[in-house]
Amino acid sequence: MRAILLTAALLVAPAAQAHDWYPADCCSGMDCAPVEKVEIIPAMRYAGLGFQSKAPSIMVVTTKHGTVTIPRDDPTFKPRVSKDAQMHACIRQTANGAKLICFFEPPAM
Repeated sequence: MRAILLTAALLVAPAAQAHDWYPADCCSGMDCAPVEKVEIIPAMRYAGLGFQSKAPSIMVVTTKHGTVTIPRDDPTFKPRVSKDAQMHACIRQTANGAKLICFFEPPAM
């Protein structure tokens, strides 16, 4: 019986450790996940009227919790540093759709 409990504890431990570094103010281990897909939409867009307009660069991020858009040129957007050199996002589903709580990116980004 002890061997079964020890084996079960070892199998569960890596999953628990994956959330150990997510701050409690982001998700308390519930809404954060590694980013599965990223799409960058460039800043320059045609307005359709024969001229170009400068719009903010947008990043579309998908995790197992949903998809959100992040305006990269927004001065209020403050990504945090990822502890494992991967992108992570904390996305919460609300009545109005998916909401970004926190975003983590590797230090070199």
